[in-house]
Amino acid sequence: MAQNQAVHAYENALIDRSHLYNGHEYIQHDYRVKVHPFFATDSLQSGSITYNGIAYHDVLMLYDVVRDELAIKMPETIFRIRPHSQQISTFSFGPYQFARIVGDSAAGVRTGFYQVLHGGRIQVLAKRIKTVHEDISGGFYKANYLVKDRYFIVKDGVYHEVKKKRSVLALFPGQTAPLKKYLRANQIKFNEQREQAITAIVQQYETLTH
Repeated sequence: MAQNQAVHAYENALIDRSHLYNGHEYIQHDYRVKVHPFFATDSLQSGSITYNGIAYHDVLMLYDVVRDELAIKMPETIFRIRPHSQQISTFSFGPYQFARIVGDSAAGVRTGFYQVLHGGRIQVLAKRIKTVHEDISGGFYKANYLVKDRYFIVKDGVYHEVKKKRSVLALFPGQTAPLKKYLRANQIKFNEQREQAITAIVQQYETLTH
């Protein structure tokens, strides 16, 4: 751990960070929406960004799911900057890893940041989505964010959106029975734990076919 921190400190000392902070100012969302628009937390997180092919560590950041963009804090200021999304290939903070995917209209995949839930020979990706829901029926303005995540399995370079257990298992013919057995043995209920179940199925398939 201490060695990793020393390596990061050395790398950061060598890298000119000026172009990383050369984006536009991050503008806050409507203050009337009480739920935050970010992924996982509304507190700045220390993480890493690969920007223009260069890895930067110990960057304070938030991932704005509503706008699908990063907000990073400029050092020694209170300002947050939006680095150019098209220049970001990956970013991570805590246990979460994201990659920028170029869209595939045929598969219904839009360009943007996707969380990498499993990065093996078969990938599992989550597209985090928050949309604004407004309500003025009571005579005053109320709003919150609705969460509707999408999940994709990338097999042999092809994106497959999966929603139900049937659509996941259909991608792994010949292993349906042992995969179902694995879910039962580990008490993973697809309808209640969809994200965990999709990831577990893919991981177990790779184990079975290694």
